[in-house]
Amino acid sequence: METNTFLKGVLSDEGYYCVFAFRTNDDRRVQKFYDSIDALIQAAEDFDSQGYDAYFALATFNEDNSRKVTNVKHLKSFFLDLDCGPSKDFTNQTEAINELRKFCGKLSLPKPLMVNSGRGIHAYWPLTERVCLDDWLPVAEALKKQCAQHGLLADPAVTSDAARILRVPSTHNYKSDPPSEVVCLEKGSLTPVNFDVFSEKLGGGIITPPTKIEPDTTDYGKESVFKDILLETRSGKGCKQLHHIVKNQHEVTEPLWRAGLSIAKFCIDGEKAAHIISRNHTEYSEEETSTKFDLIKGPYLCTSFDEHNTGVCTECPHWGKIKSPIVLGQRTREATEEDNVVQAPAIDLPDSPTNTYVIPAYPNPYFRGVNGGVYARSRNADGDLDEKLIYHNDIYVVRRLRDVEVGEAIVMRLHLPRDGVREFTVPLTAVTSREEFRKQMSMQGVAVTRMDDLMQYTTTWVNEMQANSTADEAHRQFGWTSEECKTFVLGNQEIHADRTELNPPSTPTAGLFPSFEPKGSLEDWKSAVSFYDKEGFELHQYVLGTGFGSVLMQLSPINCAGLHLHGGTGVGKTTAMYAGASIWGNPDDLVLHERDTHNTRMNRGEVYHNLPLYMDELTNANGKELSNLAYQLTGGRQRGRMASGSNTERHRGESWRLLAVTTGNASFIEQVSILKAMPKAEAQRIMECRVKRIQFDTKEETDKFSNALMSNYGHAGVPFVKYIMKNLEGVKALLTKIQGKVDSQAKLTAENRFWSVGVATTITGLMIAKRIGLVDYDVNAVFRWAVGQLNENKRGVDDMGASVEEILNNYINEHWGNVLWIKSTDDLRKQGEKESIIIPELLPRGKLVARYETDLKRAFLIPKPLKAWCGDQQINYSAFVNELKSKLGATKSKIRLSKGTHMNLPPTDVIIVDCSVDNENAAGSVEDV
Repeated sequence: METNTFLKGVLSDEGYYCVFAFRTNDDRRVQKFYDSIDALIQAAEDFDSQGYDAYFALATFNEDNSRKVTNVKHLKSFFLDLDCGPSKDFTNQTEAINELRKFCGKLSLPKPLMVNSGRGIHAYWPLTERVCLDDWLPVAEALKKQCAQHGLLADPAVTSDAARILRVPSTHNYKSDPPSEVVCLEKGSLTPVNFDVFSEKLGGGIITPPTKIEPDTTDYGKESVFKDILLETRSGKGCKQLHHIVKNQHEVTEPLWRAGLSIAKFCIDGEKAAHIISRNHTEYSEEETSTKFDLIKGPYLCTSFDEHNTGVCTECPHWGKIKSPIVLGQRTREATEEDNVVQAPAIDLPDSPTNTYVIPAYPNPYFRGVNGGVYARSRNADGDLDEKLIYHNDIYVVRRLRDVEVGEAIVMRLHLPRDGVREFTVPLTAVTSREEFRKQMSMQGVAVTRMDDLMQYTTTWVNEMQANSTADEAHRQFGWTSEECKTFVLGNQEIHADRTELNPPSTPTAGLFPSFEPKGSLEDWKSAVSFYDKEGFELHQYVLGTGFGSVLMQLSPINCAGLHLHGGTGVGKTTAMYAGASIWGNPDDLVLHERDTHNTRMNRGEVYHNLPLYMDELTNANGKELSNLAYQLTGGRQRGRMASGSNTERHRGESWRLLAVTTGNASFIEQVSILKAMPKAEAQRIMECRVKRIQFDTKEETDKFSNALMSNYGHAGVPFVKYIMKNLEGVKALLTKIQGKVDSQAKLTAENRFWSVGVATTITGLMIAKRIGLVDYDVNAVFRWAVGQLNENKRGVDDMGASVEEILNNYINEHWGNVLWIKSTDDLRKQGEKESIIIPELLPRGKLVARYETDLKRAFLIPKPLKAWCGDQQINYSAFVNELKSKLGATKSKIRLSKGTHMNLPPTDVIIVDCSVDNENAAGSVEDV
């Protein structure tokens, strides 16, 4: 007999089928459910080919997640397990078969269907109909009892176990060596057994007759309302038999009354309805009615009504279209509050964590079915119930968002039965456009034929939420969402102290979401960054620490503190930044490179908000660009710009508060000093460190480290910020304490505030990371290294002072071609004579900034260009002029700068400096050049 024929004979044709597989050599167990017998057979064959012992469950199940008896739907056979072998109940299979035949002969039982299980014998009595567990169990218990009484040594644990599994024919028993084939011994056709006959032969007098299960007339996601059936009946669309039972209670026969009672019993208003259809009978008893009501096991079919009152059902328009009158009052069962609490994986979050979701009540007239899905229910003009399925899965609106660029949007949540829960954002402009809405839904996997119904449902949600709640601002920046540090946004995660929720994308953040998707594992990341855990790597540990310390900048009054690493190529600058970026996500995406523009860098700063801003290779940037970068970083804002296409200013986010790290072959400050005489302001904003070359044992060692960073990232940031949330006051106190130590050890003043905050947040970040087991560096050694760098940077700033002579020389040298070089006219004209003409030694080639009389060594400086130059060089103009007066005897006067030339211009204000003055006492030895 083919396996397909066998299984169809012993299993019900409704419910889920279960396969259980066990492999001895690795103790592996697998249990899966299928919706067809063909799929069950295929699965069993697949498991068998992999060396598994394959079993099938004798029952079918309501749900595809449990083989427990409480989940049993139907059974369609009785069975015995006869163990054979030297130490078993039967010596061999022949003995077992002979004893089974004797047992059947004594009780006049039909011949069973036998399967050679590879060692023993499985015996089956397939039934002509499927039965429910309540009906099957007493008969199975009777079979077990008869086996015991007549000495048939069948395994008693099997016979009445509704969740029992037995071997699938055509597979193998791998307990034997070599494996034995499981074979159905019946060669002919399958002859099913009548349930009633089988029950009677086992002592049917003490067994309650079974409820025959015809094709299922109920849906476990449905419920029936007796009142609705009567309303349908009154309008001529219902059941005339029930109408007769209600109207003629005094003359209705007991079997027909019981049939009516069976419909009432399985309606949600059944108890009340049972007495309404019974109380007018002359022999009505409330107690007897309740007793008979409780004994009924299922709703009667139309054919049963017709048997008890012929000639009515065959004239019914529903005859042959429905199987029982109960479906006339059937409607989708609404989910309860308990049903609306579900657990499912959040498929858009890293590692798809299982979250608990509380599904809200849908707006009227929509409701959620007990098995999920969106339905609409109303009554038409005739009072008939109209019910419509909008979408078979759960989908609903959870939030309204306001994005300054795209306007209002909604966040929808979709529950997919196999995948999990997905959240996505839909612009409100798409909700009101059928084609755009269809595109948005299709992109998320929502496929419906009546899109207008889903649009109307969504619009109803929006209107209800607008009436009852305010819109949230879309998160346009990552990092902390408020000064209170209770929520942190990282990619598509909105991290709270006790949970992680989905963060819907906004216009600025959407493109970076993939960069924050974790890769590898936290343990492998910790193993990778332990590469720096050795003496001499304090700089690299510090740079990694900026990745942690950056989020602590939210607790400081400074917008940004910078660190610039400079040195030759191949010294590990970029790799150290990659290590810091790997705390949060993909370092290759998060680190900015030489090809990125200044606007891109500033935009990233705004979007990162609190995340570290790493910028690699500023070698080719000029002094002006670097100076602007230093000021804008510490300013915390992008430049104001006009929005494209409108006469409005582009929206800017909140000021960033972060740590910035840059790299280059040359010193940041030295590059700026080419442009400016004294770049002290930039130097105070950017701490510098020269990176020395470290010799590694092999190139493979560094390659392995780099590959490990690119294979494991995005794991350490979440536990770090959760620790901060849970210990915020302690973290604040620790940061204050560390900053005090930094200031004390390095003797920092208010002028050094950027250095102070940068080092304090980095060291505090490393201390917390070590405390929670993310790194194991010697933080004290890193602290000492940082203090040493601060002292070195202080010395560099102190050496930036320039004398008044040096400043004047720089000014004249930079403007050499814009100075009128000419001799004085003082000794060439007499009183009352006309002014003499002198040939200039050098005429200005551009805008005139000064006159220099070469014979008297006097400079006549025009204030306006001098003041502009001082501003560019960050030199205090007033202080410089005062020093010219005090040290070089400068005076202010009005003269004609063109004196001695053909031009006759009026006098103008000038600063006259006698460059012949020997100022040894004030400034040391001065050479005349």
